[in-house]
Amino acid sequence: MLDDAAATASSSLDRVGVPVEPRAQWPTGADRVGVAAKGKIAVGDRMLEGRALARLTDLGWGGTLRAIFAPGAVDGPASPALLAACVRVLGEWPWEERPSAVVSVPSRSRPQLIASVANGLADAGRLPYLGSLELAGGGPTGGPGGNSAYRLGGVWNGFAVSPAVAAALGTLSGPVLLVDDLADSRWTITVASRLLRRAGAPGVLPFALALRA
Repeated sequence: MLDDAAATASSSLDRVGVPVEPRAQWPTGADRVGVAAKGKIAVGDRMLEGRALARLTDLGWGGTLRAIFAPGAVDGPASPALLAACVRVLGEWPWEERPSAVVSVPSRSRPQLIASVANGLADAGRLPYLGSLELAGGGPTGGPGGNSAYRLGGVWNGFAVSPAVAAALGTLSGPVLLVDDLADSRWTITVASRLLRRAGAPGVLPFALALRA
C-alpha cells in the first residue's frame, strides 16, 4: 500500500495540463474603460478551450512555475525539462482539430522564455512558427488586480497582427496554437484570439505556461 501511495504521489507531482476555459461574455462596464464591446462574445471571435502546463498553486510543476514568475526572476530560455512537459500537454490535449501553426503573445518581461517555448512547440509538432503578435500603442497597460472591465481595458488596444502574420493566417486550414506565459484574467488571450480570428485564423487554441487560479 505504501508503494501504491508513493506511486500516486509521484504521478500527481508529474501531472501536466490544466484546461483554460474560453470567456463567453464581455464584462459589464467595459464601455466606461474605452472598450466598445458588450454582451456575449461573438462565436467567431472566441478562442477555443485552451491548456496551461499547470496552475501556480499546484504541486509539482507549479513550484517550477512559481520560481519562473517570481518578482525579479531572470528571463531565459525554457529548460529541456520544462519544454518536454509542455510537449506532453500538447500530446494529451483532446482537441477536435490539430493546430496548423504557432503564434506567440509578446512578453516584455520574459521574451526569451516565450520565444523558446513557441519555437520548441512548433519544432516538436512540425508546425510553422508564424511569429509574435505586435505590441500596439505601447502595449498592454495596468497589471494584476482590478475588476474585469479594468483588466480588459488594459489589453484591448495593446496588440496588433502584423501584415506578414495576417497573410500566413489566410493560408491555414486548422487553428493556431497561441502561446502565452501566464493566463490570469484570461483577457489577454481572449483579445489576442479575437484579433487572430478577425485576421483570418480558422480557430485559436491558447496555451499558457501557467494559470493563476
